[in-house]
Amino acid sequence: MPTILVCALFLTMILPPNLDYGALLTNANSEQNIPTRITLIVVIVGSCFLIARRPALWLSELRALNPFYLMFLALALVSLAWSINQGGTLHNLFKLGVVFLCFTAFTLYGWRASRFQSVMRGLVGAVLVGSVIFAVAFPHYGVQQFEDYAPAETGRLADIGSLTLRPVLRGLTYGKNQMGQLAGLGLIFWVHGWLGKEVKTRWVVVCAGAALICLYWAHSSTSILAAAFSVPVLLMLRHWPQWLRRYMRFILVLFTMLILGYSLVVLRLIPQLDFLLTPITALTGKDLTFSNRTAIWKIVIDQIVQHPLLGTGYSAYWVDEPGSPSRVFQTLMAFWPGESHNGYLDVLNDLGVVGCFCLLGYLFTYLRQSIKILEYDRHQGSLYVALLFHQFWSCLSESHWFSAGSVSFTVITLAVCCLGRTLLQHRFEVSSARPPAYALARNGVT
Repeated sequence: MPTILVCALFLTMILPPNLDYGALLTNANSEQNIPTRITLIVVIVGSCFLIARRPALWLSELRALNPFYLMFLALALVSLAWSINQGGTLHNLFKLGVVFLCFTAFTLYGWRASRFQSVMRGLVGAVLVGSVIFAVAFPHYGVQQFEDYAPAETGRLADIGSLTLRPVLRGLTYGKNQMGQLAGLGLIFWVHGWLGKEVKTRWVVVCAGAALICLYWAHSSTSILAAAFSVPVLLMLRHWPQWLRRYMRFILVLFTMLILGYSLVVLRLIPQLDFLLTPITALTGKDLTFSNRTAIWKIVIDQIVQHPLLGTGYSAYWVDEPGSPSRVFQTLMAFWPGESHNGYLDVLNDLGVVGCFCLLGYLFTYLRQSIKILEYDRHQGSLYVALLFHQFWSCLSESHWFSAGSVSFTVITLAVCCLGRTLLQHRFEVSSARPPAYALARNGVT
C-alpha cells in the first residue's frame, strides 16, 4: 500500500490530467480535474491511515528528518500571512502536505535500505520506456514543437531574438524540461542499480538505454550537463581510493561550496568572474545569456530587492493572472516564463533571506547525512550524494528547490525521508547490538 500511494502521487505529477495530451497542444488549462483530486484524497487518507497505525515510529522518523526541511515547511505555512497571492500559496502548501504525509508513511513499513531506489528505479524506468514507445507510435502527441529563441543582438529586454521551431521529446510528460529531468534521474538510478548488481543486465540495457534516448531527444542541455556530472560522481564515490577516504567529508563539502559559489557567477552577480562561464557555455551550447535567462534573472532580482527578508510568500509570485507582479514579463519580454529558471532565485523571491538560510541548511544537512551513510554503506550513500549534485547543476537554470510542482524536488524529498529512515534504522541496529546497561556497569564501562 505505501508503494502504491507513492507511485500514484508521482504519476499525477508526471502525466497530464485525464491523460489529455490534446490539451497540451492547445495550452488548455486542465489542472483542476476530478481524477487528480480523487487520487490526492486517496493518498492523504491512505497516508494518514498508515501513520495512525505506527505513530511512535513516525515521531521517531520526524526527529531523524532533515530539520531544515521541516523548518521550510513551517516557513512556507507562515508565509500565508504576507503572501501577495494567498490562493496560490495555499494551493501549493496543500501539495507539500500531501508529499510530506505520503513519503513519511512510505518509510514506516517493510523498510530496507534499498527500498528507495528499487521503487523509483522501476517507476522512472517504466515512464522512460513508455515515453519512447509513445513518441514513436503517436508523434503528434509525444513530440513537442519547441519554440527556441535565438539571442537578440540589441541587448534590450523586449528583443528576445528570432523564433525557430524544433521537434523535441515530450513523451508521457508535460514537456521537454520535465522529460529531461526524468531521463537524467533514471540514468542515475539504473547505473547505480547495475553497479550494485541489484538489477539484471538486460533491464539495465533497456531502461538506461531509454534514459539516454530521452536525454538526447529532449534537447535539454541543463539535464544533459547534470547527468554528465552526476554519473561520474556516482562512479567516483563507489571506487574511492583507500588513502582518500579519510578526506572524503572535506572534499565533498568543499566541492559543494564551489558549486554554490559558481551559482553566483552564473547569476552574473560578480561581473568580474564572467570568464568562468566559458566552460559551461561550451558544454551546453548556450551563449552567455543562457537562452535569454539572464534577462529573466535581472527582472526577478529587481523584484527580490523589494521584499528581501521574507519574500512575497511561498509560490505567490509566478501566477499568470491579472494583477500579478510576474505579468511584467509580458510587457518587457513579450512572454511569460512561468519561473525564474534558477532554483536559488525563486527561493529568495518566495521566502527571502530566511528562506535562503533554510535552503543552505537543508543542503548541507542532506550532505552530512549522506556522508554518514557513506561511512558504513558506500553503495547507498553514493546514490544520495549523486542525486544531490544532479540537483545542484539542474537548479542553475531551472527552478526545482522547494518547488511543489517539480518532480525532481519530489524525488529529492523522498530521498530526504529515506535518508532519515536509513539513519534511524542504523541507530536501532547499533542499539540492539550493544550489551545491556547493567552488563556494562558490571564491567566498569560507563
